[in-house]
Amino acid sequence: MFQDEKALVLQFVDQLKTTDSPWGEVKYGTEFDYQRGRTDIIVVSPEGKVIAIEAKLTKWKTALQQAYRNQCFADLSYVLLPETEINNASRYSLEFRKRGVGLCYLADGGINIAQDAYETEPLQPWLREKAMGFVEN
Repeated sequence: MFQDEKALVLQFVDQLKTTDSPWGEVKYGTEFDYQRGRTDIIVVSPEGKVIAIEAKLTKWKTALQQAYRNQCFADLSYVLLPETEINNASRYSLEFRKRGVGLCYLADGGINIAQDAYETEPLQPWLREKAMGFVEN
């Protein structure tokens, strides 16, 4: 379905532009680069929540670790997979729950949440502010 990770990210961003996103009308940015890595998508909700999204075509374990790492600045963190991979990752929902990371996918013309993320207090509030500034610019 998706030729590469960039295509998955672009379709996700297209869905964010609608008011039907799970987080409402949001602001977003892609490729947030910080010392520990580069987050694929940063979303700021109308309530000011910073949501980090790690997209992968198949390597959900890698994405899970990256999403967990993103909790240093994000209030919520998700792994984004193609619909064809969601069942494979969902079998390991306990691993996602242990880390407080959510799981989402694209289907039926929208963003679907397979597992909710747990809201966390970012360990580095200054980096959270940097992420918010990244989205604002």
